[in-house]
Amino acid sequence: MKNNQPTIIVIIGISGDLSRRKLLPALAQISAAGELPYECRIVGITRQYDLLLSDVLTHVEKAKDIEGMIEFWNMELDKKDAYEKLGKHLKEIERGFTSPAQRLFYLSVPPQISRPIIELLGESGLASAPNTKLLLEKPFGVDFESAQELANHVDHYFLSDQVYRIDHYLAKETAQNLVVFRQDNSLFKRTWNKDFIESVNIIASEKIGIEGRSIFYEQTGALRDLVQSHLLQLTALILMELPSGRNFAEIPARRLAALNSLRLKGRVEENVIRGQYRGYQSEVKNHGSHVETFVSLTLESDDERFINVPIVLTTGKALAFKETKIIISYKRNENHESNQLILHLQPDEGVELCLFAKRPGYEHQVERHPLKFSFGEYYSRLPEAYEQVLFDAINSNHTLFASSEEVLASWRILDSIQKTWAMNNNDLLIYEPGSKIEQIIDKKN
Repeated sequence: MKNNQPTIIVIIGISGDLSRRKLLPALAQISAAGELPYECRIVGITRQYDLLLSDVLTHVEKAKDIEGMIEFWNMELDKKDAYEKLGKHLKEIERGFTSPAQRLFYLSVPPQISRPIIELLGESGLASAPNTKLLLEKPFGVDFESAQELANHVDHYFLSDQVYRIDHYLAKETAQNLVVFRQDNSLFKRTWNKDFIESVNIIASEKIGIEGRSIFYEQTGALRDLVQSHLLQLTALILMELPSGRNFAEIPARRLAALNSLRLKGRVEENVIRGQYRGYQSEVKNHGSHVETFVSLTLESDDERFINVPIVLTTGKALAFKETKIIISYKRNENHESNQLILHLQPDEGVELCLFAKRPGYEHQVERHPLKFSFGEYYSRLPEAYEQVLFDAINSNHTLFASSEEVLASWRILDSIQKTWAMNNNDLLIYEPGSKIEQIIDKKN
């Protein structure tokens, strides 16, 4: 439901790539749909004194819908008095509204800069102002210990219901529909358990390499970049108990319970595969780098509904295909009974059910056939994930945002992998760009 409370959206780092490509286009689309509050201002924080509105709106579709809302505010991000001046300016804006405003601080900056900004937002009093929200981009730490430290740091200045940790995968239409799909289709509602499901595979495959992001990727790798956040959040949606009725506010707690039930299956050496595409070391100018661009791991749950169901998470760069999908494979008595439910998140969001049917002809032969539903075929436009993220934050809906407890639970699952890799680099597989996932896994076997 639309929130008409006056709103000030403060984008710290408005001239950056994320703001230009995602945030401002998303706000323009929300505004064009008539879903922004009637009284809304966008304050873009920047250190560039010569920044022009045209600089940040060049590639924004429907830019006219927000250009009258935007103003720039120049400030140094490491000075406490600069935040105090910002606070006075926000009060001046609020005086022009018909009622008190909510303030959203979106940190569109590199992770290493976020920590001091959070501290200064707190020390300047901006964090404690009524109806203030903090929107944070991943990564949330680099391991369990650093994530715990970051969570404590945020909690020192902000209450938990003020904080919105963004995982845009949760805002994709297919991911949002997972709960509805499970809840409103009796065929799947009744068979979503170990008695019927043989395995769960979640795959995020990229054709491109690191595309000039060498510094980021050398500090992150595939495990931290995608598994800890996106893939484990999708896993939680698959395994969690459904909310009672349509009380979607229960979903974050249900996701957390699902994550707490997960663990790595067996030993790291036996159930985790890591690889690096050939040419990566030259690309990052670090010969001898052991940073993984591919990882595949097998998890298991101690939830009685999914005991003995392997959950395989796989992601990689420079692979044969670009696709993100969830594959639910059902148990079978005969080989040709291998029914699969495939949930496509990208590039084309939709659902596919693989069934067997008799092949036309005189002989009794069966073939595998897909039944497909594509959102793009039925709807003229799908909201971008960041549109949903911003809309929900404005409307105080935490359903699609990860809590600090979920973040810590995700890091706990991966803790043994990170510690094992820190002591041993001998298991890194080198694969050719354009490889299929199966080819890389076969190298391990």
